[in-house]
Amino acid sequence: MMPQSTQQVIMDSDFFLEADSFCVVSARRVGTPGLHRLLCHDDKEVTVITTEAALADIDIIARNKEQWRLFVINCANPFYCVGFLSAIAAAMTQAGLDILLTSTFSRDLVFVPQADVDSAAKVLVQLGFKPR
Repeated sequence: MMPQSTQQVIMDSDFFLEADSFCVVSARRVGTPGLHRLLCHDDKEVTVITTEAALADIDIIARNKEQWRLFVINCANPFYCVGFLSAIAAAMTQAGLDILLTSTFSRDLVFVPQADVDSAAKVLVQLGFKPR
């Protein structure tokens, strides 16, 4: 069960859908990091989430075949909301949706396959998020 305070934070938070579609790639090298939406590197590879137009900037090892869309969630209380991401992930899972979920300093990012945009938006609204 979700804590009452988490439900309140959700109800005080909003979201919007970015206009671009995104590709997910594994890269050896990225020329200009600022061209891309998200980069994450570890000891194995660099994962890049980027637009089709920016792929030429990347030395690609592998690419996910689907186009992904991004829901940006503006959390009303970043860092201090137990179960916030869990609530999103559980609701998306319950709806049968595949997601890529990550966070930045002040926002949470939910990537969904292009085909699932409408369903994912409905899930967020049903959880209590306000569309912006």
